[in-house]
Amino acid sequence: MCEIFHCAVLGDPISHSLSPVLHNAAYKALGLTNWQYSKEKVSETELADFILKLDDSWKGLSLTMPLKKAVMKLGTPCDYWSSALRVANTVIFTTNPAIASPCQIELCNTDVNGIIAVFIRALRERISQVKKAVIIGSGNTASSAMAALIEIAQASKLEKVQVVARTDNNGSVKGVERFNNILRTYCADFPNSRSIEPCLESNKIQSNENHGIKSNGIHDFQINKIQSNANNANYESVQGIEFPIFSEDVTAKFADYSAKKLCAEKLSEYDESLILQSLSSLDAIRAISEADIVISTVPAHVADLIALALKAYCQNRCVKSLGVLLDVVYDPRPSMLLSAFSQYGLAIGGEEMLLYQALEQVKLMTFAYRNSKENFANCFANCGENCFANALKKDSDKATDYDKLSSYMRKELEEAL
Repeated sequence: MCEIFHCAVLGDPISHSLSPVLHNAAYKALGLTNWQYSKEKVSETELADFILKLDDSWKGLSLTMPLKKAVMKLGTPCDYWSSALRVANTVIFTTNPAIASPCQIELCNTDVNGIIAVFIRALRERISQVKKAVIIGSGNTASSAMAALIEIAQASKLEKVQVVARTDNNGSVKGVERFNNILRTYCADFPNSRSIEPCLESNKIQSNENHGIKSNGIHDFQINKIQSNANNANYESVQGIEFPIFSEDVTAKFADYSAKKLCAEKLSEYDESLILQSLSSLDAIRAISEADIVISTVPAHVADLIALALKAYCQNRCVKSLGVLLDVVYDPRPSMLLSAFSQYGLAIGGEEMLLYQALEQVKLMTFAYRNSKENFANCFANCGENCFANALKKDSDKATDYDKLSSYMRKELEEAL
């Protein structure tokens, strides 16, 4: 009889989590018949004790709210972004968790790659043309969103990131200083990386003419970067916009609006004017409407009134198209923001990010076992020579093989939704 291995997602609340659907689907596809994935309600104060009670059958944990920062003191970051952000959503056990030291508990951040994968799949070659991005929210997931945008900037023209969030007591928008520091640290750690700043086309053209360089290589970027930095000594790549406040009249009048109703109905001119006039500021709505990428990281319903205002704004200003939205919320599905955005642009629900970050977690949690002699014997005994799991094991990190695995996981997720 094979030993049973365990993994789980932890958080509080946790009942809504679809992570078990994804991970167990992956185990089935990989032929890991002796692997099980569950969900456990664990608070921040309970996390250390929970880990101490695990035995050596446990191989990994997924973490959601409010544990992504709390876990940092219990393990060691093993990828760049978990270290830089001090945020991890994945725990890998290399030995018995109950007796492991922090250096033996590996911490990773798969949220960043999950977000990047969503936009690569949605935009494909158009990702190189991205110039403006908006992040709604300033928490741990927003930090991962900022990290994803920094990575996207390396292959695009991204020149501005705006953060829509609440303000601190000193009046500054939450997250802005932290996100600018993340970018500065990244550029210091990788000196040849691309920062996020305005592209000065006229300077670039003039410089290229003077140096005889065509405008299609790394050299033209480096010249542009020198010119841009020289002219923008105090430029901050990430700028803040205060989360808009709505009047009580609007909040009450549209309290019963659902995502379905918002998508199906056109606002009357009276309602449209009422919504826009009730806003404390149009800055956030305008920024969202002009962005190539929007990432909403706030909990369910927090952005409902922004969705209402966005629809009113698009109707009022005859906006024909929006960019791409990723709303990390997948319960409720769709969110109000997703419904409003989908009428003018491409709107992607949080289940896509969940899928891609889960795929990374499956790779990390099962890698050692999948490449062990024990698994070879178990897989052939249970699945036969031609099963998908054995085909995948012949070269376990091929992108094409993981594309097949992600398709299988997506199918199971869609059925669960």
